[in-house]
Amino acid sequence: MTAAVVMFVFGVVTALASLTLPIGTVRAPGSGLFPLALGILLAVLSLAQGVSVYRAQATKARTSTGAPVPPPAKPLSEETRRVLLFAAAVAVAVALLPVIGYGFTILVLMVALLRILGIARWPVVGAVSTATAIACWFVFVRILAIPLPAGLPGF
Repeated sequence: MTAAVVMFVFGVVTALASLTLPIGTVRAPGSGLFPLALGILLAVLSLAQGVSVYRAQATKARTSTGAPVPPPAKPLSEETRRVLLFAAAVAVAVALLPVIGYGFTILVLMVALLRILGIARWPVVGAVSTATAIACWFVFVRILAIPLPAGLPGF
């Protein structure tokens, strides 16, 4: 349930933050359209997950005791820890974006996310992160002609 609440808040914050960027249209998307869509999607999906978990917990509590009982407090599960680390990694990436630019930010974000997922082999992490950063830059800048933050390095 904690993970669903954290991801809901993260989705809402992402959607609201994207409104400071130009949204554009579907035919001519601005740099805020994709984060807005993802933020809304994340908020809706995490809300659905939270409702599902709440209903399952309430049903379990009612069938075992006859009356709803709040679940006992538990330490953070591995899944919740990963969700919080993912959210922190994305927050750091957002802070780094205007400073180091889109390309380097995506590279750093991918390294962090792959490590959080437990991929420990550095050659794999390096190759996937580099390929993702190059592919994203190529798709957004070259193919879609969406201007992305360049940051201090210039790309």
